[in-house]
Amino acid sequence: MDFETLLQNQYGDKEASALLSALEEERTHSLVLNDKKIKDQDFEATYPNVRKHPFVPHAYYYDPKEYDFGKSFLYDVGAFSIQDASAMMVPYLLDPQKEDVILDFCAAPGGKSVLLSLLKDDQGLIVSNDLSYPRAKILSAAIERMGRGNVLACANDFSLIYKNYRETFDKILLDAPCSGTAMFRKNEQAKKEWSIAKSLKFSLFQKELLDEAAYMLKPGGVIAYSTCSFMKEENEDVVLSFLEKHPDFHVLEASIDDPSFYHSPVLKEGIHFLPNRFEGEGQYICLLKKDGSIERSTSPSFRVEKKYLPFLKEYGLENRETLLLHDSLYSATLPFPVSKLNVLRYGVKAIDDLKLMIPDHALARYLDPSYSLSLNEKETRAYVRGETFQIDAEDGFHVVSHQGLTLGWIKAVKGIAKNHYPKGLRHDYLVLNSSL
Repeated sequence: MDFETLLQNQYGDKEASALLSALEEERTHSLVLNDKKIKDQDFEATYPNVRKHPFVPHAYYYDPKEYDFGKSFLYDVGAFSIQDASAMMVPYLLDPQKEDVILDFCAAPGGKSVLLSLLKDDQGLIVSNDLSYPRAKILSAAIERMGRGNVLACANDFSLIYKNYRETFDKILLDAPCSGTAMFRKNEQAKKEWSIAKSLKFSLFQKELLDEAAYMLKPGGVIAYSTCSFMKEENEDVVLSFLEKHPDFHVLEASIDDPSFYHSPVLKEGIHFLPNRFEGEGQYICLLKKDGSIERSTSPSFRVEKKYLPFLKEYGLENRETLLLHDSLYSATLPFPVSKLNVLRYGVKAIDDLKLMIPDHALARYLDPSYSLSLNEKETRAYVRGETFQIDAEDGFHVVSHQGLTLGWIKAVKGIAKNHYPKGLRHDYLVLNSSL
């Protein structure tokens, strides 16, 4: 059976026709601000033609022909994250609370983990995982760029280790691997490679992931099951199969409803964000609540050798959880058992070289600009190009910033700023958005 016929069978002729027409239109573009680095009023004043997202705070639509945000200085310094507007609805509807410990099960490339962190105001803890190590490196880089301090990034096959985490997480975001029919406007190859057999194959894997998530969720916790597929075989059919197998779960209605949301009569609590109704590329979400009441975890703090305390206190990290890992010092919001995990990042990498006490770039991106030396535009341009320049500062390491945006580290030596900006990030920008 072809794609069009399947859509007609699932949505009816009128809805399917509107959806197919929408899939022939231009894709949408959107982003969410890191509001600790840039305020809405400043962003709107500088880019007056952006439009607010209807639900997600600090999120906007934009036209890439007018604003090439993906190649901008503001993007590189973590002022915003470029994400699909419909995909943003998944973390938003999961409604993360500041004290939650959340597993983002299949997290790469990291947009949903970043948004969870933003919605949680950098509190609680997000365990951001991907099965693929290369993809996990991408999500870890996104977390670092955005300066987030409450995300543990890891690369694990949880089918091998999930039994070590029985009833561990308050919430789980399972954005399951899928056939990607909602990616057709972004990826022509996905459209060419799609088949119903592919959807059915993914549905088997999705059911396995949901079973594992159920095991790791605390009583009273919530799973946000989502896909970027329009197919009921990967959405309603998977959820209904799960509910039949897990009588201790029930479907939870979302906290909001809107005419732009499509509800299938088969499972009315689930939501389809169809591009003909909701301005975005497409997403499905269903919230699954486990019976019982949440009990918050109380874990002992990790111990850190006293010789690191002066450094931690200098940058306001002394009341956070710290961990020695990969010959580096990491700082996170909460402790989490990592012995069974392949960890790439435990919150913020604070010290890169423990022998020489070299601070890591990630710490500079995390810190409030009050810890920094402010650079003018000429100095900033020199810094992001990787050049040395004169500076009036005591000898030693310093965080530098430009107009409230932390950039990275320098080492001042006799009035010269030795550049510690990572080589892979160095760039000569046409515009620094200096009007912000």
